[in-house]
Amino acid sequence: MSAREDLRRFRALDLDCSSIGLEQRSDTPYFCTPTGAEYVGWIGCDGVHFVLLPGDERVFCVDPAMGEAGTYALPVGEDFREFLSFVLYCRDANPLSQIWWMEEPRFRQMLTEDAEQLGDQEYEEKRKVVLDAIVHAFDLTPRDPWEKVKALQAAFDPACLTFSDEYYEVLGLDREER
Repeated sequence: MSAREDLRRFRALDLDCSSIGLEQRSDTPYFCTPTGAEYVGWIGCDGVHFVLLPGDERVFCVDPAMGEAGTYALPVGEDFREFLSFVLYCRDANPLSQIWWMEEPRFRQMLTEDAEQLGDQEYEEKRKVVLDAIVHAFDLTPRDPWEKVKALQAAFDPACLTFSDEYYEVLGLDREER
Protein backbone atom coordinates (compact mmCIF):
# COMPACT_ATOMS: atom_id res chain seq x y z
CA MET A 1 0.00 0.00 0.00
CA SER A 2 1.19 3.51 -0.69
CA ALA A 3 1.62 6.17 1.97
CA ARG A 4 -1.41 8.03 0.60
CA GLU A 5 -3.61 4.94 0.72
CA ASP A 6 -2.46 4.35 4.29
CA LEU A 7 -3.19 7.98 5.16
CA ARG A 8 -6.73 7.65 3.75
CA ARG A 9 -7.20 4.48 5.76
CA PHE A 10 -5.91 6.28 8.88
CA ARG A 11 -8.36 9.14 8.35
CA ALA A 12 -11.23 6.68 7.82
CA LEU A 13 -10.69 5.44 11.38
CA ASP A 14 -12.32 8.77 12.33
CA LEU A 15 -10.42 9.11 15.60
CA ASP A 16 -9.60 12.20 17.64
CA CYS A 17 -5.83 11.99 17.16
CA SER A 18 -5.04 15.17 19.09
CA SER A 19 -4.06 12.96 22.04
CA ILE A 20 -1.12 11.61 20.00
CA GLY A 21 -0.06 14.86 18.36
CA LEU A 22 -1.80 14.24 15.04
CA GLU A 23 -4.61 16.73 15.31
CA GLN A 24 -6.74 16.94 12.19
CA ARG A 25 -7.53 20.52 11.25
CA SER A 26 -7.44 22.99 8.41
CA ASP A 27 -4.74 22.65 5.82
CA THR A 28 -3.55 26.23 6.03
CA PRO A 29 0.12 26.16 5.05
CA TYR A 30 2.89 27.97 6.84
CA PHE A 31 5.51 29.84 4.83
CA CYS A 32 7.76 26.78 5.17
CA THR A 33 5.23 24.11 4.19
CA PRO A 34 6.48 22.64 0.91
CA THR A 35 4.13 23.17 -2.03
CA GLY A 36 1.73 20.35 -2.78
CA ALA A 37 1.87 18.99 0.78
CA GLU A 38 -0.84 16.61 1.94
CA TYR A 39 -1.38 17.06 5.67
CA VAL A 40 -1.00 14.13 8.04
CA GLY A 41 -1.60 16.02 11.29
CA TRP A 42 -0.57 18.84 13.61
CA ILE A 43 1.04 18.46 17.04
CA GLY A 44 -1.08 21.34 18.31
CA CYS A 45 1.52 24.03 18.98
CA ASP A 46 4.08 26.23 17.24
CA GLY A 47 2.74 25.36 13.77
CA VAL A 48 4.51 21.99 13.74
CA HIS A 49 2.86 19.57 11.34
CA PHE A 50 3.49 16.39 9.37
CA VAL A 51 2.99 16.05 5.63
CA LEU A 52 3.38 13.82 2.61
CA LEU A 53 4.86 15.41 -0.49
CA PRO A 54 4.02 14.80 -4.14
CA GLY A 55 5.85 11.82 -5.59
CA ASP A 56 7.41 10.90 -2.24
CA GLU A 57 6.43 8.17 0.22
CA ARG A 58 8.28 9.72 3.17
CA VAL A 59 6.53 11.55 6.00
CA PHE A 60 8.04 14.97 6.71
CA CYS A 61 7.89 17.11 9.81
CA VAL A 62 7.47 20.80 9.06
CA ASP A 63 8.59 23.03 11.91
CA PRO A 64 8.51 26.83 11.48
CA ALA A 65 10.95 27.13 14.39
CA MET A 66 13.70 24.99 12.84
CA GLY A 67 15.31 28.18 11.80
CA GLU A 68 17.07 28.11 8.44
CA ALA A 69 16.63 27.22 4.81
CA GLY A 70 17.01 23.49 4.29
CA THR A 71 15.82 22.46 7.75
CA TYR A 72 12.18 23.55 7.95
CA ALA A 73 10.97 20.24 6.50
CA LEU A 74 12.78 17.03 7.41
CA PRO A 75 11.84 13.35 6.94
CA VAL A 76 10.66 11.41 9.98
CA GLY A 77 9.64 8.14 8.31
CA GLU A 78 10.29 6.27 5.05
CA ASP A 79 6.54 5.84 4.67
CA PHE A 80 3.33 6.33 6.60
CA ARG A 81 3.37 2.91 8.28
CA GLU A 82 6.90 3.39 9.54
CA PHE A 83 5.92 6.84 10.82
CA LEU A 84 2.96 5.32 12.69
CA SER A 85 5.20 2.63 14.22
CA PHE A 86 7.43 5.44 15.52
CA VAL A 87 4.40 7.28 16.93
CA LEU A 88 3.38 4.06 18.68
CA TYR A 89 6.83 3.77 20.24
CA CYS A 90 6.82 7.39 21.44
CA ARG A 91 3.08 7.32 22.25
CA ASP A 92 2.91 10.71 20.53
CA ALA A 93 4.15 12.39 17.35
CA ASN A 94 5.74 15.30 19.20
CA PRO A 95 9.03 13.51 20.00
CA LEU A 96 9.49 12.84 16.28
CA SER A 97 9.30 16.56 15.63
CA GLN A 98 12.18 17.16 18.03
CA ILE A 99 14.68 14.47 17.03
CA TRP A 100 16.43 16.84 14.61
CA TRP A 101 17.94 18.96 17.39
CA MET A 102 18.40 16.39 20.17
CA GLU A 103 21.19 14.12 21.27
CA GLU A 104 20.08 10.58 22.10
CA PRO A 105 20.27 10.86 25.92
CA ARG A 106 17.95 13.89 25.86
CA PHE A 107 15.54 12.09 23.53
CA ARG A 108 15.43 9.04 25.83
CA GLN A 109 14.96 11.29 28.85
CA MET A 110 12.03 13.04 27.15
CA LEU A 111 10.35 9.70 26.41
CA THR A 112 10.87 8.55 30.01
CA GLU A 113 9.50 11.80 31.43
CA ASP A 114 6.47 11.63 29.12
CA ALA A 115 5.77 8.02 30.15
CA GLU A 116 6.08 8.85 33.86
CA GLN A 117 3.95 11.98 33.66
CA LEU A 118 0.59 11.35 35.20
CA GLY A 119 -1.84 13.05 32.94
CA ASP A 120 -5.55 13.40 33.02
CA GLN A 121 -7.06 9.90 33.12
CA GLU A 122 -9.59 10.73 30.41
CA TYR A 123 -6.83 12.03 28.14
CA GLU A 124 -4.70 8.91 28.72
CA GLU A 125 -7.70 6.71 27.94
CA LYS A 126 -8.28 8.59 24.67
CA ARG A 127 -4.61 8.16 23.79
CA LYS A 128 -4.79 4.42 24.49
CA VAL A 129 -7.90 4.05 22.32
CA VAL A 130 -6.18 5.83 19.41
CA LEU A 131 -2.91 3.89 19.75
CA ASP A 132 -4.77 0.57 20.04
CA ALA A 133 -6.88 1.42 16.97
CA ILE A 134 -3.71 2.13 14.95
CA VAL A 135 -2.13 -1.16 16.06
CA HIS A 136 -5.28 -3.05 15.10
CA ALA A 137 -6.00 -1.27 11.80
CA PHE A 138 -2.43 -1.45 10.48
CA ASP A 139 -1.10 -4.54 12.30
CA LEU A 140 1.88 -2.54 13.54
CA THR A 141 4.28 -2.86 16.43
CA PRO A 142 6.08 0.08 18.03
CA ARG A 143 9.53 0.77 16.55
CA ASP A 144 12.27 2.88 18.11
CA PRO A 145 12.71 5.87 15.78
CA TRP A 146 16.05 7.21 16.98
CA GLU A 147 18.59 5.66 14.61
CA LYS A 148 16.31 5.53 11.57
CA VAL A 149 15.11 9.13 11.78
CA LYS A 150 18.61 10.45 12.49
CA ALA A 151 19.91 8.52 9.44
CA LEU A 152 17.03 9.77 7.24
CA GLN A 153 17.71 13.35 8.25
CA ALA A 154 21.50 13.07 7.87
CA ALA A 155 21.10 11.75 4.32
CA PHE A 156 18.35 14.19 3.33
CA ASP A 157 18.96 16.64 0.50
CA PRO A 158 16.48 19.54 0.77
CA ALA A 159 16.94 20.35 -2.93
CA CYS A 160 13.98 18.02 -3.62
CA LEU A 161 11.63 20.42 -1.80
CA THR A 162 9.69 23.17 -3.53
CA PHE A 163 8.31 26.18 -1.70
CA SER A 164 5.95 29.06 -2.34
CA ASP A 165 7.09 32.59 -3.08
CA GLU A 166 6.27 33.42 0.56
CA TYR A 167 9.05 31.09 1.72
CA TYR A 168 11.67 33.01 -0.25
CA GLU A 169 10.22 36.36 0.79
CA VAL A 170 10.19 35.48 4.51
CA LEU A 171 13.77 34.23 4.35
CA GLY A 172 14.94 37.05 2.12
CA LEU A 173 16.23 34.63 -0.54
CA ASP A 174 16.17 34.71 -4.30
CA ARG A 175 14.55 31.61 -5.76
CA GLU A 176 17.92 30.67 -7.25
CA GLU A 177 19.46 30.49 -3.74
CA ARG A 178 17.79 27.19 -2.87
